[in-house]
Amino acid sequence: MGDDTLTIFFAHADAVAQRIREWNEYRLKQEIAAQKRTIDIQIDKASDTKAIQIAQQHLKGSTQWVQLEQQRQKLNKQRFEQFKEFVFWLGGWVGSGRSGIFFFICGVLISATATAVVIINLPTFLSCPNSKSLCYQVYQMRFNNQSVILPGQAKDIVAEYERNKRKSKRRK
Repeated sequence: MGDDTLTIFFAHADAVAQRIREWNEYRLKQEIAAQKRTIDIQIDKASDTKAIQIAQQHLKGSTQWVQLEQQRQKLNKQRFEQFKEFVFWLGGWVGSGRSGIFFFICGVLISATATAVVIINLPTFLSCPNSKSLCYQVYQMRFNNQSVILPGQAKDIVAEYERNKRKSKRRK
């Protein structure tokens, strides 16, 4: 009977110890939660005071901001007025007839330049009398200036052509 009594006693003691452990863990969790709430409240208070400080600084700067905003609006109005004056001037210039002359002259210059480029580059090969002639100087501005042929080169080109012609006849 003594062993049974001790076994029951230790079983009850273990149960009591288990309940005490659970209660201590529960209390510890409550304390931790309370500390977290305290920290959260302190953070909220700190952020509220920081927000109040920022708001005060913002209010102090708001008068400066209002002044800057007014200056910006004045500057925008000035720019708009300048743009409006330019648009009216441009409309008057286009309506006056001077613009037609200006665009006509620009069109003629562009067309003349494009025509000169096409005329210079149109012929596939060009034979010039010598390297000091105007023909040779002008045609050096071609996109493919290797196609300008001088008299000495013409003889070599004809001879090469004849050789290639004979070779092609031999192959047939």
